[in-house]
Amino acid sequence: MEDTLTSLWPTNILHKTFLKHNEVKDELLNFVQEYKNKIPEGRNGSENLNLYESRYDIVSYINEYPCLKELIDFIGLSFKEIAFITNKDVWRIKEIDPSKISAKITSMWFIDYCEEGFVFPHIHTGCSWSMVYYLSSPPSAKDDPIAGTHFVSPLNKADSDDLGNAYSHEATRNIIPSEGEALFFPSTIVHSTYPIKGDRNKIIFSANCAFVEIK
Repeated sequence: MEDTLTSLWPTNILHKTFLKHNEVKDELLNFVQEYKNKIPEGRNGSENLNLYESRYDIVSYINEYPCLKELIDFIGLSFKEIAFITNKDVWRIKEIDPSKISAKITSMWFIDYCEEGFVFPHIHTGCSWSMVYYLSSPPSAKDDPIAGTHFVSPLNKADSDDLGNAYSHEATRNIIPSEGEALFFPSTIVHSTYPIKGDRNKIIFSANCAFVEIK
C-alpha cells in the first residue's frame, strides 16, 4: 500500500473578521442597550461573575433589528466554513454531500463585562461548534496579554519535554481578537476569560451551532 497520513481529532479555531462590523456596530450597541433596559436582570450563570449576560434568545430578535441579521448571516457562513474544513475527509469517507448539511444556530447571546468580570473555564453542550464575536473592545486590548479568549489544550502534555510531541507542549493559548473579529471553535474545548481590568468596555456576542444531514 502507499504511505498515508491520517490526522485524527484536529482542533481547529477559525479567526475571522466581520466585514460589516463598522456598518452595524452602533446599531448592535443600541440593541444591547435596549435589551438590557427591557430585561435588566439578564441571565444568571454559574460560570460567570461581574457581568451582564443576556438570555440565549438573541436570534428571536432578528426581524426587529436588521443589524442582527447581518451578524447572524456572518456567523452562520463561518460555522459552515470551519465545519467543512474540519469534517471534509470524514464526510467524504461517509459519502455525505456537504451541500446537504444544514447548520442551525441553537442559541445566541451577548455579554457586557463589568470591572473584574470574567467567565470560568467551561464547555458548551448540545452543539458541535461555538463562537465569540468582539463587538466592543478597546484598542489597548491587543497589548494586554490577558484580554482575549483563553483556550485549554485537549492534549495538555505540557509536563513533557520530549521533542517528539513538541506540538502538544502548549497547555493553553490566549487568542486576542481585535474589535470586529470572531473566533469559531469546537464546543468541547475548554475556554474562559480573565477578569476585566478597569473600564474595558468589552461586549461580545456568542453562539452555538449544530449540523444535521438533510434527508
